[in-house]
Amino acid sequence: MQDAQAKYIGILWYIEWLSSMEAHMHGIEELIYDGRTKYQRVTIARTGSFGLVLFLDGYAQSSEEDEFIYHESLVHPAMLTHPHPRSVLVVGGGEGATIREVLKHESVQRVVMVDIDRELVELAKKYLHEWHRGSFDDPRVELVFMDGKEYIENTNEKFDVIILDLTDPIKDTPGVLLYTKEFYESVKKALTPEGVMVTQATSARYYLRAFSVINNTVSTVFPVARPYKVFVPAFYSEWGFVLGSLSRDPLAIPRAELEERLGKLNLRFLDLDHYYFLFKIPRYMEEKMRKYREISTMSHPLEISL
Repeated sequence: MQDAQAKYIGILWYIEWLSSMEAHMHGIEELIYDGRTKYQRVTIARTGSFGLVLFLDGYAQSSEEDEFIYHESLVHPAMLTHPHPRSVLVVGGGEGATIREVLKHESVQRVVMVDIDRELVELAKKYLHEWHRGSFDDPRVELVFMDGKEYIENTNEKFDVIILDLTDPIKDTPGVLLYTKEFYESVKKALTPEGVMVTQATSARYYLRAFSVINNTVSTVFPVARPYKVFVPAFYSEWGFVLGSLSRDPLAIPRAELEERLGKLNLRFLDLDHYYFLFKIPRYMEEKMRKYREISTMSHPLEISL
């Protein structure tokens, strides 16, 4: 036992607190960047288990090993639900992987990416090429550096798809306002008649209440709302998403259409079988989710306490 312990003496460890009672220790092989932008602490490190990892404020945001699982699951159900998406708005997504996935759809003519943290995007351009793969320089992409809530509330443009790749609604942070009924009503107004939105919706393991409340809230605004999840190894959790549609149900898309469109995207994770599996919420989880009936509003917003 002493020999085993001695093997790891001298290794730099990065401790990520997954909840107040659980943490994960990342063995760091190379610390590439560690500093603060105007808005958050950014750490980019090569880890022993997940390769290159982007940490924001102490939490793994995405890893080289499995970021494609998260980003393919976030982007493509919404893009496929719209019959012919041409214009897309991405709020957040500073690594560039979200727009990378959006641009795989041949119908896309314009992508607006709004992120409040210009410094983070510049760091991603420099260090996270495997995430963006040059997507920031695509002529269809417009980068806007400002508050995403403000942009959506004031834009006169209409989008076919809006993708909310946001930070969690942590208590005492501005992010809590991006999960409210009022905000989703602003998102709805910024969509075309067949428009679709999707939001990341926190961990379905650590924050099942939050996942449930986000689903409840989207359901009050959109005629079609579908919660779904995917297991992301670097997050040690099923990760939640909620899709809201003004027209088509993601589970009512003709199977032949899904198969054809998915086949053109050159994906690493999402295929036809996994598409349908995303929306299969386990019975035990459904039973727990039904216990949470509240919605998030500006006066009583959803907040996660760490």
